[in-house]
Amino acid sequence: MTGAPVIIADGLSGKNITHVPIGKKHFSTVSVAGDIAAADSMIVLSHFKGHIVSGFGGALKNLAMGCAPPEGKRAQHNARPFSIAEKCTGCGSCIEVCPKAAICIEKGTSVIDKELCIGCFECMHVCTAHAIDIDWVTEIPEFMERMVEYAYGATKGKEKKIGYMNFLIRITPDCDCFPFSDAPIVPDIGILASLDPVAIDTASFDLVNQQQGYTDSLLTTHHHKGEDKFKGVHAQTDGFRQCQYAEEVGMGNRAYDLIKI
Repeated sequence: MTGAPVIIADGLSGKNITHVPIGKKHFSTVSVAGDIAAADSMIVLSHFKGHIVSGFGGALKNLAMGCAPPEGKRAQHNARPFSIAEKCTGCGSCIEVCPKAAICIEKGTSVIDKELCIGCFECMHVCTAHAIDIDWVTEIPEFMERMVEYAYGATKGKEKKIGYMNFLIRITPDCDCFPFSDAPIVPDIGILASLDPVAIDTASFDLVNQQQGYTDSLLTTHHHKGEDKFKGVHAQTDGFRQCQYAEEVGMGNRAYDLIKI
């Protein structure tokens, strides 16, 4: 217990918003939680783990999604899933988890209303028939870049006043936003600290991939040291694109020195 107050940074209804100008490729301005934007400094604590779309979630994803109000989260999620009719069993699991009632069953097959869909990907995660997919080639690279631009906006104005800690413990295959996860895919590694969000995520990514993966986990391939463990869980992801684009927009540097203490 720290004795520190808990503040809902975007307000109880998600309406405490500051629009931050960034002038980047996908966004000229981004919506940041008002009290995040108003803060003089931040300590960003992130659990490093896998993610069904972004490959992994660390400091950059935590900044992007964690510091955005609902409208900002929706703006980042440009991708929309679709059903594959020949694979769908019509079980209805996707309907049960959809937060916007955007899915129905028509002629024994799930149909997703893209106008109602907010791109949360919950339906993809629960579909045991693998009958729901997204456009990995065109939509997901843009999703990664939109996410990084939101991370950029969350740090604007306090670039030299933010400390980052990544917890490489219980490195699960899926995001903490899911109400469940599975067994870790690699052994616990430790805790990293840095003033650079790009460096800390790059180092975290490298350290995970240097591990021997657990064969009795959801890691189906890439078990050996040096292989991309996150692709071993979600084959079509390219998590490192986060670090590349974040360096491109000036958030930090992928080069790092790892100092063990």
